[in-house]
Amino acid sequence: MSERIVICDLEATCWVDGESLPIDDMEVIEIGCVLCDLAGNITEEFTTFVRPTKFPILSPFCTQLTSITQANVDNAPHFEAAMGLLDNWCAQRVAFWSSWGNYDKRLLLNQEQRIAGSFSFTKLPHVNLKKAWRRTTKQRRHNGLQAALSFHELAFEGTAHRAIFDAKNTARLLPYISRGEINLQLPPRCVAQIERLEGIQ
Repeated sequence: MSERIVICDLEATCWVDGESLPIDDMEVIEIGCVLCDLAGNITEEFTTFVRPTKFPILSPFCTQLTSITQANVDNAPHFEAAMGLLDNWCAQRVAFWSSWGNYDKRLLLNQEQRIAGSFSFTKLPHVNLKKAWRRTTKQRRHNGLQAALSFHELAFEGTAHRAIFDAKNTARLLPYISRGEINLQLPPRCVAQIERLEGIQ
């Protein structure tokens, strides 16, 4: 059986197009994850909207950008409960998680710290797939998710700026990313554990 990997993507509160906002003002409003192998074959999905508390009313810009409505988040669990659902889904599935860039990791850790929470998911080693892709392809510019897809003549599938679709599209790039570049970002004990499990399987 091929190594399994969780790809996570987040959407967050936002206000004005092009404005740089401090991460302390941003809150997760959608978590989207896929479980797949390194060939990009998806076997499971996890998705939930998240109710923001610091700024509970979404801006018109945020709704227009993400297509996430006020009703979506009003009926959603708060961040702590949503992360509990993610912990339960991810338990025993993988030894690490990944995202396209470091933004998602930074946002999760920041919001976790703000609520004095502690979640199993954020304790797992993290792989920056954008970095691994750049090192594999030697591309230094135009390395956003859609640009990376275009580089391989792939069209984005689904709704842009929605966490679950971004995660699915990131999975489509896995065949073009060197496994060695992924392993370089993992602690040796994690690589050894993966190799041992694959040997058993």
